[in-house]
Amino acid sequence: MKVLLVEGVPGVGAPAESELRAAGHLVVGCEPADPSSPCRGLEAVGDCPLDGHDIDVAVVSRAGSDLVPSERGALCAARQRIPVVVVGDPRHTISFGPGTHAAGADLVSACERAAASGVAHVAAVRRDLLMAGVVTSDEVDGANPRISFEVQRQPRRLRLVVHAPADEPRLASITKSAAEALRRFDQHSSVIDVVTNPA
Repeated sequence: MKVLLVEGVPGVGAPAESELRAAGHLVVGCEPADPSSPCRGLEAVGDCPLDGHDIDVAVVSRAGSDLVPSERGALCAARQRIPVVVVGDPRHTISFGPGTHAAGADLVSACERAAASGVAHVAAVRRDLLMAGVVTSDEVDGANPRISFEVQRQPRRLRLVVHAPADEPRLASITKSAAEALRRFDQHSSVIDVVTNPA
């Protein structure tokens, strides 16, 4: 797994980096070489680690309650729909969007779960299809919904599974609309595999 480490204060992410490396994960940072530069990607010869589109998860090690400029890399990751795992005092945890996760006691497990999680993607698909009237809340809500969606994440790749009854006459149109909604939500994943799973 490739992890983008973002530090609220230089050095505050060292324990997280050590833990992730010990578990065999590759850790990269986005701090600029020039402290006066607002962003590594904006330096004259800089490059942004997000440009490779192979980051699985971002970890932001926070040192205070307010968002600081050095934490902007987590916002950049969130904009690319990369899950963000927040390390630090839970009283000071802030949201970096729908893909934000708290590290808890086990950072490595939290990162691995977040990297594969498509919960934010599913929420976006459901919202779009409900707003467009493609499905109704009666069909997608409840403990055993008639129609449901599942998204699994990999670097540059998403897998969308549409669960619906085998005799659902709108299955093809629901699947098409779900794939389009997923692409609108996440424009940075190169491939979307779409699977229907009739019950």
